[in-house]
Amino acid sequence: MSDTKTTGSCQCGAVTYEITGDPMFAAHCCCNSCKKASGADHITAAFYMDDQIELKGEVASFSMTADSGATSTRHFCPTCGSRLYSTNSSRAGVKGIQVGTMDNPTNIEPRAVVYSKDRNAWDSFNDALPQFEKMPPPPPAK
Repeated sequence: MSDTKTTGSCQCGAVTYEITGDPMFAAHCCCNSCKKASGADHITAAFYMDDQIELKGEVASFSMTADSGATSTRHFCPTCGSRLYSTNSSRAGVKGIQVGTMDNPTNIEPRAVVYSKDRNAWDSFNDALPQFEKMPPPPPAK
């Protein structure tokens, strides 16, 4: 694991985090749930093991059943509402950190677009990125 440090926070600063190392994977998600939760055309998330993340502050959460049948949970600041990370019951020990909350996301390189079936035609991405209509199986660990 690299010793890269990535910091981030919610908009009001009540919740902060520091991540050590590079993500296992990063992707753009165009699913309707992410669009509604973020108010944007897609989100970009970078996935880390729990032991890479030091989180400070209290978060609130909202859970729902994903199309896979797993429980998907979004975690956000209860004060300002910033969506910080997500977890999924099928990927224990992994958090998907919202790249937009990072102070210095220089080591993030999205490698795919997921839920491309829900993508708005005018939302453009690098054409070289693989596109998946739904969530693909998790990539192998580095």
